[in-house]
Amino acid sequence: MRAALKWGVLTGAGAYIVAQLVLTLGAILIFGAGPGDLNHPGILLSGCLGIFFILFAFSAAGYFTGRDTLKAKLGAVAGMLAFVAYAILAFIYTPQTAPATPASATTASAHGTNQTAVVSAFIVSSLIILGIAALMGWLGGRPGATNARKRLELTASKGGTESAGD
Repeated sequence: MRAALKWGVLTGAGAYIVAQLVLTLGAILIFGAGPGDLNHPGILLSGCLGIFFILFAFSAAGYFTGRDTLKAKLGAVAGMLAFVAYAILAFIYTPQTAPATPASATTASAHGTNQTAVVSAFIVSSLIILGIAALMGWLGGRPGATNARKRLELTASKGGTESAGD
């Protein structure tokens, strides 16, 4: 479990640094701050690359955990922990590509949004992403555990033949 915690937090923090800070701030520097639409495809490209990198990070957390523990199911735990670490860091600071307008905040409050619906949507969307992170971690944990088993068998067979020859 310690390996899942270690690799989950490390890859989650790394994914935050690359996907949120480097890609987003790089896109702002290169393409300027503005809305992401078809007239500004560079900003959309940055967002798409960030999503794929985050999915890769969940899988990498699982791979490294599976490699260390020989258990693919702990790779799923590492993927979920990577998502939690990423979400906490993104909650602390997320660079904005488009400036927030105070008019949109007053418009939403004037329409009387249902707070129960907002909370339930947040919970459901978080659980869906957590499930995707678990699946990606497990998919990464399978080859990690398999490769580690093969490496252990190879070193055990080499170690056994060398000691028998002495």
